[in-house]
Amino acid sequence: MLPAAFTIPGFAALWVSASSASFARIVTQLALSWITLEATGSPFVVGVVTAARMVPQLVLGIPFGALADWLDRRLLVVASNGLSVVLLLVLVGLSAGGLLTTPALVAVSVLYGVLDTLRMTATQSYAYDLVRSARATSGMALTSFGTQLLGTMGGLVGGYTLERYGGPITFGAIALAVLIATVAPLVQPPSVGSDAPAGPDAPPSDPTPPSKPVERPSRRSRVDFRRAMTLVARNRLLTVLALAIILAEIFGFASQILLPTFARDVFDVGASGLGIMMAVRSGGGALGLLVLSRLGAEGRSGLVFVSAAGAFGLALLLFGVTPAYAVALVLLGLSGLCASVMDTLGQTLLQRNADEHERGAAMGLWVFSVGFGPVGHLTLGAAASAFGAPVTQAVSGLLLAVVAALMATHGPLRRAR
Repeated sequence: MLPAAFTIPGFAALWVSASSASFARIVTQLALSWITLEATGSPFVVGVVTAARMVPQLVLGIPFGALADWLDRRLLVVASNGLSVVLLLVLVGLSAGGLLTTPALVAVSVLYGVLDTLRMTATQSYAYDLVRSARATSGMALTSFGTQLLGTMGGLVGGYTLERYGGPITFGAIALAVLIATVAPLVQPPSVGSDAPAGPDAPPSDPTPPSKPVERPSRRSRVDFRRAMTLVARNRLLTVLALAIILAEIFGFASQILLPTFARDVFDVGASGLGIMMAVRSGGGALGLLVLSRLGAEGRSGLVFVSAAGAFGLALLLFGVTPAYAVALVLLGLSGLCASVMDTLGQTLLQRNADEHERGAAMGLWVFSVGFGPVGHLTLGAAASAFGAPVTQAVSGLLLAVVAALMATHGPLRRAR
């Protein structure tokens, strides 16, 4: 039996679009990081290329969030994916011509990051539009489950394709996946009404909630960048959430740039082994989100958010000190589970605790917070070059666990719904 969210007009198309885009994102990340490491032999340069892709999130996250409060979010999803297809085709040509120098890799990463920022902001706020507040955690977790599930396939397929067929074929496969992400929302547009709630928010006594149209979210008459930029100053809980997400990004999520070094220098498993590591991490995330989509965390989202952050840090610490590849894969799966739960609840809490007409700005704040990832990428890349990946990973995991312990002392965040 399909989850209730799939009965909402437009949700299945969004799920396909977000999942396909995630497949493309994972394979792109794997390919660019491996090509960079093979060309330079430097974890720091891998960090630079990865950071370049995330800098636009820091600069454009909140402005793009304001844009998503003003324009049609579904069409923004389509536009961002469509432009990504064009960029990926350019990447196919550069790879085939042997022109993927380090400056070219950085430039492509920046451009892809701009489009990724717009896509993420529009996709998650559009998902909330469809499922509405009462089922936001479950609905958004289901959306993220699709991205993790396809991300798992991306790790396996990307590693194998890159090792067997090289860059041009790999980037061509990515372009095809993004084309699917572009077309899907156009094939199944949502039904739109003026005052009826979406299916999951219908009264329990209604035997046919899926037949009700999706409520159109409120829109401003004009884009208000100034008000969007001050959202974090006007909402204390959102300020704390943003800070928690920033620190988790630096000490936790950014550690993914160490995986190529672990694959090559610690476990000696090559590009295919790197693909398996990324697939296991995404698989753990998919499992966590499947559970979250079924059970939800309504009424205790803040507590689960903080707990997931602590477990994420401990899993990374243990991953950094284990010498066994099989044990490392288990810990990667656990870290992926905790990371995806924390990520989804962070997005849900930001939107649920913002005004209805500022949910796009709230998602822009999330993207802005994630945009601090380059600080982690560069710091961890430099530390790994100086002290080795295992020590760097263990220390960053410990710091994230300490951050989680401090977050647990903040009552409003711990009690947030």
